Amino acid sequence: MAKITGTTPEEYLGNVPAELQPRARALHQALCETLPRASVQIKWGQPAFVDDTILVAYAVFSKHINLYTTPSSRAALAGELAGYTLGKGSIRLPHDEPLPLDLIKLVASAREKEFREQHVRWM
Repeated sequence: MAKITGTTPEEYLGNVPAELQPRARALHQALCETLPRASVQIKWGQPAFVDDTILVAYAVFSKHINLYTTPSSRAALAGELAGYTLGKGSIRLPHDEPLPLDLIKLVASAREKEFREQHVRWM
């Protein structure tokens, strides 16, 4: 699969392969519901939820979706993220597993809370 691109979040989602559209749109909708104050912009070629700083972002790949957050907010949820492949600030959500919408919302909420209460900006 070629890298998914788009100049707007809607274009990005529209360029996701048809078989992955339901997953990508469900993740996007969960983030919209959890972060209603955030605008959705393209940052580094991927959708990012921004409210004075980037809160979370995501990118769709052929075998997984990466959900990006700050290392500190990811570390705060270490127990909930056990079993997932983690990067410095990313959580890999494999396509061959159910999309963990509750976990996605928890990550987004924790990141927003971290920013509001501790003023932790994007990496």
